Amino acid sequence: MNNSYKLYINGEWVDSESGERISVINPSTGNVIAEVPKGTKADVDHAVDAARDAFDKGSWAYMPPSERAKIFFKLADIIESKLEEYAKMETMISGKSIKQSTSYDIPYTVDNIRFYAGASRLLDGKAMNEYVPEGTSSIRRDPIGVVSVITPWNYPLMEVIWRAVPAMLTGNTVVAKPASYTPLTTLMLAKDLENAGMPKGVFNVITGTGKEVGEYLAGHPKVDMIAFTGSTEVGKNLMAIGSETLKKVSLELGGKAPFIVFNDADVQAAVQGAVVGGLVNNGEDCANSTRYYVHKSIYEKFVNELTAELKKVRIGDTLDPETDMGPLVSSSHRERVEWYINKGIEEGGKLVYGGKRPNIKGHEGGFYLEPTVIETENQKSVIVQEEIFGPVWTVLSFETYDEAIEKANDVIYGLGASVWTKDVQKAVKATKDLKFATVWVNEHVVVPSEMPWPSYKQSGTGASLSTYGLEEYTYLKHVYFDISGKQRKSWYYQIYGQK
Repeated sequence: MNNSYKLYINGEWVDSESGERISVINPSTGNVIAEVPKGTKADVDHAVDAARDAFDKGSWAYMPPSERAKIFFKLADIIESKLEEYAKMETMISGKSIKQSTSYDIPYTVDNIRFYAGASRLLDGKAMNEYVPEGTSSIRRDPIGVVSVITPWNYPLMEVIWRAVPAMLTGNTVVAKPASYTPLTTLMLAKDLENAGMPKGVFNVITGTGKEVGEYLAGHPKVDMIAFTGSTEVGKNLMAIGSETLKKVSLELGGKAPFIVFNDADVQAAVQGAVVGGLVNNGEDCANSTRYYVHKSIYEKFVNELTAELKKVRIGDTLDPETDMGPLVSSSHRERVEWYINKGIEEGGKLVYGGKRPNIKGHEGGFYLEPTVIETENQKSVIVQEEIFGPVWTVLSFETYDEAIEKANDVIYGLGASVWTKDVQKAVKATKDLKFATVWVNEHVVVPSEMPWPSYKQSGTGASLSTYGLEEYTYLKHVYFDISGKQRKSWYYQIYGQK
């Protein structure tokens, strides 16, 4: 067991004021693999003070964007050179397969960093112009200040990159609070940012509980912005906390993605997309396809082919490169997902596949659960309406286009959705009618670094990725220059005197 992990504050590795520690558990085995400090409010104060001083008194906010970008290009190179180390750690703390960590999570994260670093050198703005006769106007984007970055356990490294990196590249300083289940790659990141040349105080990491550390950090009077990724329930609470000082709040919250299969779709392509869209990251992804709306004429074929493909999914040791699917993140989360399965059946659903705890030899203590498919026509069932955040899918039928769109939109969430059809006109119309911030056509889950990952409805506010993800961490400022040289401007008579 590694007990050497510490908090990272003002460029130093320090113990928590409490002296207490939190266990980090490998979901694949149920064994403790490390312990990290249980941070306190006093630790948060120290970290926020360091970030505040680095922003107010340091040179970071005034550094040319190209100089800040150099540090992050170097960081990307470091992470890429340690890809296997990062991938193994990410897998061990989160339960995702090593195949996903190695082939997707870490390479994609490196690409995110490089995109952000390049794009940060020139943010978009309107051309300088004379909108009134005697003056010229221009636009500035200024950093906000100290940003609290609170990240989830499903993509530990990726989410801190999505939040902290654009914040720092635009001149802000950061105090990061990773999820208690999965803090280790965030601490690795802190060390590698240090190796890349990050000045002291710009990036700080506090480990601890959400209740004590997360909420206090979010509401701290010296923090200017909250950037949170997690559940809608917690996001609402953090928004309320931030409202006391009118902090800027950026939230990426829950999802309940519909997956609409029209009668002219390529059924086998849709089935392949359904397996991937529903099982990426073991089903613990806010973009996962969870509600399958299938036209009645192809409904039976779709369900039969879907279950046939699911039988090919290999569940097992997360460090085995042949494994497709690992465990859920914790025992309590697995129990929560199982509660939804039972509730869905109680509310009229029919279990057609999975729903059990598989026996994985050598991993009997892991938190494994089979992919689960439930047929239902109860649109108001909790398994249709609420985010489960696990490999549990509902399949419902529809007859008309309007019925499919109405049912797809009938949730509080608005993150991602997909439509499967060969009809271009129908596809384009659906992308407009679906009230979701990302709509895929004949695909699911793909998000390039260059494109935004925004939210509708109760899935959050703001956006990650793309240049919009950089602008998220800036204030918009109008700058006006008088170009007339006159002491008395032409419009002053409106306030006193005559024209």
